[in-house]
Amino acid sequence: MNAEIHKGTVYYHGADYKFKLADEQFHNHMSLIIRPQHIRILENTSKLDNKDLKAKIIETWFAQGNQKVRDYSNAKRRSKRAANG
Repeated sequence: MNAEIHKGTVYYHGADYKFKLADEQFHNHMSLIIRPQHIRILENTSKLDNKDLKAKIIETWFAQGNQKVRDYSNAKRRSKRAANG
């Protein structure tokens, strides 16, 4: 697995697929949880259909970052609730 930048776009390569994010600005969002609609499959030579491949991509490439966003958002909500009583 690797990623490369070409003309300002990040292209991700797995063993049997290639993809990019639908909008390059998604890379700059600190509170965005990457979902299937954020992914554009460029090449799929795997045995998975695009829906299942997107789920695999999210788990492989973005699960850790998505979990950090969830944990941060949840902690922020809890602290607001505690401050409001």
